[in-house]
Amino acid sequence: MGRQELAFLAGFGKAALLAQQVKAHPPSHTTPEEYMRDVAHLHGDSEDLLSRGLAVGCLSAIEHE
Repeated sequence: MGRQELAFLAGFGKAALLAQQVKAHPPSHTTPEEYMRDVAHLHGDSEDLLSRGLAVGCLSAIEHE
């Protein structure tokens, strides 16, 4: 597996950890789903594959709730 694939998967893994944290300790200012959606939108346009993996992982976490 190449560096780009590993970066994308690392971002996806970070999203999984974030989803666990948000579920365990929901934000007081928004819903967990909106929080994850906002994180995905912040990182979705990035050229960095770690950020894109994070965005995809956040959106996947929302879809599996």
